[in-house]
Amino acid sequence: MTAHIKTWLMLLAAWLCAGMVDIGTAKADEIVHFESATYSPTPYQTKQALQQGRNPKPFPGLLLNGRLKKPNGQGPFPAVVLMHGCGGIWRWNDVWLGRLAGWGYVVLDVDSFGPRGKASICENGGSITGETRALDAYGAKAFLAAMPFVDPARIAVFGMSHGGWAVLNAASRATISDLELKSFQAAIALYPWCDEPMEIAVPLLILTGASDDWSPAERCRTFAAVTGPSSEVVLKVYPGAHHLFDLEGVDERQDGHILRYDPEAADDAVEQIKTFLSKYL
Repeated sequence: MTAHIKTWLMLLAAWLCAGMVDIGTAKADEIVHFESATYSPTPYQTKQALQQGRNPKPFPGLLLNGRLKKPNGQGPFPAVVLMHGCGGIWRWNDVWLGRLAGWGYVVLDVDSFGPRGKASICENGGSITGETRALDAYGAKAFLAAMPFVDPARIAVFGMSHGGWAVLNAASRATISDLELKSFQAAIALYPWCDEPMEIAVPLLILTGASDDWSPAERCRTFAAVTGPSSEVVLKVYPGAHHLFDLEGVDERQDGHILRYDPEAADDAVEQIKTFLSKYL
């Protein structure tokens, strides 16, 4: 075999190996824009519009930004809408964006704060409510459902902390009914601020820590216990785990609250989430 042929074969082998490594990996992030969902006009608004010779229609939604990541291939793929916490998009989002795309999901990482002129609302979490951010989630869902590489029947919503509060509202039967939209297929909330109990219309997984002093687990126990007879809610509370237990390397205080990585809880949570998504999507 000549040296020329040997060199050509080595280059061919390297190219094939590089191609094999690339299989199943996610493509680079793309910045996309979409509108938040809006409620249908009330009977009064409809009457007023007709009297003024206008067609009654919802007000335009807020224009939002998001990072879109998809696996290689044509699809259609299942998809996940990702909702950040009170500090906005940061390292937690980067980790889960890559992880979910690596599992084969299209991911839309929603920025609820930038378009509203906010970087963080951790000192005043109620300034943008979970109900408001549920509209953002459904706007993201509508955007994904229109993509040719997304299966519109397999879209979930997943959020942490303040974003988990949004997830609970997005999974609420009242929200779905008021928006007159098709619901998400599944919902996941990591250490959410569990609101007043509401009827949940979507399979919902809540994972939180027993030692969380920012989003108390007891609120989630109360929430899960009275979510309605038709609700499918799974709550798992990790003993000794704090807020942000799934983010490796975190061990600090923020606004007086403990943020601490718990490797055992984190590993289990990743498996719980992967299994839950596989079941419902």
